[in-house]
Amino acid sequence: MTEEHNTSTPEMSSTQSLLSNVTEKESVVSKPMPCSMIPIPDEYWGMSAKQSLAFMSILHNGSISPGETVCVRAIVPSSEHKHKNNLLHNFETIPGTPWDSIMIDMVGINTGVSVPVELQMVNHRQNNERVQTHIYEADVALYDVDTYHPEGYIEFRDAKWNPGPSMDPQPLEPEPIVVFPSNQTISVMDKNNISPYSLSRHMDLPLCTEPNLDGRWISLNELEFDPGLVSPSDNNNRAWLPYNCRLKRYTYKEFAKCLINRYPLMHWFGDSNSRRALKKITSLGKWCSTPDAINTLTCRCNDNVEEFTNYMVHNLIAPIDIDPIRGGSTPVGITNYSNAPPGNSRIVAFKWDGLTDRNNPPWASYFDSEFSNRMGSPAVTIFGLTNWDVAFSSFSFFAKEVDKLIKAIDMAYKDNIDIILRTGQYYCCTSDTDVFWKRRYSRLRNQYFDRYLIHTFKQHFDGRRRVRIWNVSRISETRPYDAREEVQFCAANHARSEVVEIENQVLMNAMCN
Repeated sequence: MTEEHNTSTPEMSSTQSLLSNVTEKESVVSKPMPCSMIPIPDEYWGMSAKQSLAFMSILHNGSISPGETVCVRAIVPSSEHKHKNNLLHNFETIPGTPWDSIMIDMVGINTGVSVPVELQMVNHRQNNERVQTHIYEADVALYDVDTYHPEGYIEFRDAKWNPGPSMDPQPLEPEPIVVFPSNQTISVMDKNNISPYSLSRHMDLPLCTEPNLDGRWISLNELEFDPGLVSPSDNNNRAWLPYNCRLKRYTYKEFAKCLINRYPLMHWFGDSNSRRALKKITSLGKWCSTPDAINTLTCRCNDNVEEFTNYMVHNLIAPIDIDPIRGGSTPVGITNYSNAPPGNSRIVAFKWDGLTDRNNPPWASYFDSEFSNRMGSPAVTIFGLTNWDVAFSSFSFFAKEVDKLIKAIDMAYKDNIDIILRTGQYYCCTSDTDVFWKRRYSRLRNQYFDRYLIHTFKQHFDGRRRVRIWNVSRISETRPYDAREEVQFCAANHARSEVVEIENQVLMNAMCN
């Protein structure tokens, strides 16, 4: 990211010079302090693109301890073209979201650990107006001992990250964002060697029991224990390690036994991303497991035309009986899906294209008056959403369909049935150029559709039903930037099979530990 998007230019040099002469200096604190307590110079709000490029700063000049936060602030000066472009009305923000899409990571110089900076709008009237200078900030927690520097760029201005239904996906034209002062870094130091996040103590952490985890990717060469004790590595020989718990490496035979004992019936609604997860589960891990297979198009990206025998992957409703010996198989001649045969668990897989109007028949037709009698009462139901919704629906349409889904769940499932929400896949670093599909993916659209879904489910079911979040997006979001760029070679935005395996390990730990 640094070489391609942050190469020094005359404009960057003049920006550094301008900022050095700002009369009201921005406070740089010597101890961890939240952004809300660090004043913003008034001069920043009056800046224009003629004066300065966008810039970001780390508002801390010392070191911090593992787990402490540092304030990162980004300033995007107003741009003259905002006043002249009559097409900008086709791009509107989702309520409470920014006009500008800015991707910044704090990157460890020694470890390569990449920590996403989740910028939020400062509470100021100018941030509500398209034509004004905008300021964003984030309190970023850093856990691993290292020296970090910020890297990033502006993906879109003027809400172009959220094209309306009549618009095609917008081309990604990265705009540089200057680091001021240049070469600014922040060090994380474990002075007394007591950090609970140290790799030397990772195996002392408790087992993970929730699927919504934060973590980082660590090179296998950096591990201070047997790599076989944690989840498998990705295609870059990096293991994903959560900060606050550890993942037991489950075999799919172990998971099959867990399903029999604890989840004899499960419902799973999902798209092709769920299909890839289920291929791993029903084949007992054999799918895309050999060196020859892993680098095929099927395993790297698109398995849509692959022949698969462990379940009927293209059926709208696919019952799957799973045992620890043979894996998944399709029961024959059943009309009632509620009971698995002895020694098996049953997953009923419902295929849908999110909550979009592209479902044929409509997704709501699954939840007819006989649903509960025919499909049984599962121990848990997984809902995989937002991939198709982001690609093809407006936010307002999606919000209405989420409300309809919640009502359908209330009618179809008793309150004691747990829900697992599977987030959409992470997306960045490109835009869809497929002339047929024209998927309106963008990093912020994906993120805010997920956030709305999670918030709405949590708010509605609070105190009545357990809702857990299987956060597959976060797993890919924390990959190093060059690994995230692999999406450029997979228009469908499927995770590689190695990452699918890690996503599944998170689910298996959450369900069975």
